[in-house]
Amino acid sequence: MNAMSFFFFGLMLIPFVLFLIWLVRQDKNKNYIGLAVLAIAIIIAAYVAINVDLKFMSPQ
Repeated sequence: MNAMSFFFFGLMLIPFVLFLIWLVRQDKNKNYIGLAVLAIAIIIAAYVAINVDLKFMSPQ
């Protein structure tokens, strides 16, 4: 991964994820299904972003 990818993960993605977790936890019914779906979506998005970055950064 190049420097811009780390910049994105560090300064944009992590605060956004923390905000979303805080937002889901504000639910008065304490439904943790939304938190589980959020976690799965984050894992899938990180996996796809890393694989796409590796594809475009590798020499051909």
